[in-house]
Amino acid sequence: MKEFKLDKIKATGTTLGDLHFPKVRLLLPLDGSNGATATSDSSNDNRTITFVGSDSEISTAQSKFGESSLSITGGSSRITTPGTSNLSATGDFTMEVWIYNSSTSDYPCLITNGASSNELSLYLASTASNQILRMWNNGSVTNFSTTLPQNQWYHFALVRSGSTVKLYVNGTADSTTRSDSGTYGWGSQSNLHIGGYPTRTDYNFEGYLDDFRLTVGTARYTTNFTPPTTAHLTSAGDVNKHIVVNSDADGVAIGTGGINQARIAHAWCNWDGTQAAASMIDGSYNISSITDSGTGDYTLNFSTAASDANFAATSCGIGTTNQSDVLCRPSSASAIRHFSRHNGSAYDNPDAAIIVFGN
Repeated sequence: MKEFKLDKIKATGTTLGDLHFPKVRLLLPLDGSNGATATSDSSNDNRTITFVGSDSEISTAQSKFGESSLSITGGSSRITTPGTSNLSATGDFTMEVWIYNSSTSDYPCLITNGASSNELSLYLASTASNQILRMWNNGSVTNFSTTLPQNQWYHFALVRSGSTVKLYVNGTADSTTRSDSGTYGWGSQSNLHIGGYPTRTDYNFEGYLDDFRLTVGTARYTTNFTPPTTAHLTSAGDVNKHIVVNSDADGVAIGTGGINQARIAHAWCNWDGTQAAASMIDGSYNISSITDSGTGDYTLNFSTAASDANFAATSCGIGTTNQSDVLCRPSSASAIRHFSRHNGSAYDNPDAAIIVFGN
């Protein structure tokens, strides 16, 4: 048999990408020539984008990244894309865009579905001294408190993690939050409108928008962060692919199969179920604590939650014969529940281990 030398293993090339790109439902770099009235969606969905009105166009007068952005100068102008079911967020999501706001009207509309029911709209609401973000959803209004800049670029991100909705302006969380677990989005009954309201000309945004991205299924930001310094990546690159031995068996190459994350093990833990909860953990990765809910009933809490609740796990226990371990995933992405049984009865295992595979 030919000897395989580890020093011969080398990567044959990688491509930088966005780990969460498969969940990006709309990505608008808003690039193009000055005066253009067409632009492309760089997400995998490749949605059709329509310019509405004579006052919306691609402009080279301002840009955050690249050489152009979307310019809207009022009237009933905006851009739209048809609503579809996968534009609706029933869980975590992240909506972000760079904004250069010159609006002076009371309620310039950033984003809306314009629907008579299940409406989600974001406005730049004028107060006595400044502009703030006003969020309208199903008749419920939330006024965020951060003063929004005018005539300068700033990064805007609206994020839901669990049932908590936060606004980040230039990476800093607004002090106001919203608790809401309902459906947000733009189903087949309505379009997504950016930069204006379909039936109100006095609600139109004036200014520039750049690098719009909607990610459904992931809360990209849960704490304060540094805003992006380059345009959003427009592919998954190689981060979701296998590394495989190349055809000459003298190196490795990037395969085509996806594993949906860069790290295989999201968490692992070895613990002693006979101890008090605070002393159970013998060794772990990404497990902050164990909640003891009764004999053989443990909840292992992640230090960092998975990006969604779709993960798998395997476990084992050592200490007695005729034992079986059963796993039950809770409704959140922040913990996993483990049940130990011996001969059909609950049992505190003195030596149990679990590995969680997820994202």
